[in-house]
Amino acid sequence: MSWVEDEDTFKLAYQRGLDCAATDSGRLPTSLRKLTYNDVDTLSNVFAGLLQKLLEWSGDDECAFVVLRPDPVYYFHHFFGKYPVVEIKRGMSAPDYLAMLNEAPPESRADALGTIYAEYVFAPPSLRWFIHALRSAEDDGGHLWIPSEWVDKVVAFYPYATVAESLRKLA
Repeated sequence: MSWVEDEDTFKLAYQRGLDCAATDSGRLPTSLRKLTYNDVDTLSNVFAGLLQKLLEWSGDDECAFVVLRPDPVYYFHHFFGKYPVVEIKRGMSAPDYLAMLNEAPPESRADALGTIYAEYVFAPPSLRWFIHALRSAEDDGGHLWIPSEWVDKVVAFYPYATVAESLRKLA
C-alpha cells in the first residue's frame, strides 16, 4: 500500500475531496446525478468492480481515495507521518484494492483506511464522477455522483445503488 506522504499530492487530492463534499451538500452546482448506497459496501469485491467500471467509462487511469474525517493532517499525518490518501489504479484487482484499504499503519492496526473513516471521497482527476460518503447506520451513507447517461448501466452493474424517485423519471 502507498499512503501519500508528499504534501503537494495530498493537497490536490484533499481539495478535490472537499469540493466533492461541497457538491454533495448542495453548496456547489453540478449536472451529475446522485445515487445512494450503503457506505460499508466500500469493502466489497463488487464495489471494487464498480470503481473499475467508473474509471473505464470516464477514461481516467486512477482515482484517489481520500479520508476526510478523522482529520487527515491533525490525526493521520500527525501520528503516522503520511496522509490518508491512496490511489486506485485502473486495472487494479479486487483483492489488491481490498488489501490496500485494509492495510493499516504498523503503529496502529485499527487505523486502516477502509475502516477508520467517518467521511471519505473517491475522486478521479477528470471529476466526471465522484463518491462522497459518511459513516451511517442506515444503508444510504454513500453518494455516487455520475453523469445522467450512466444511471442505467451503473444500476445494472451495481444493483445496490438506489436512484432517487425524481431521478428515475429522468433516467
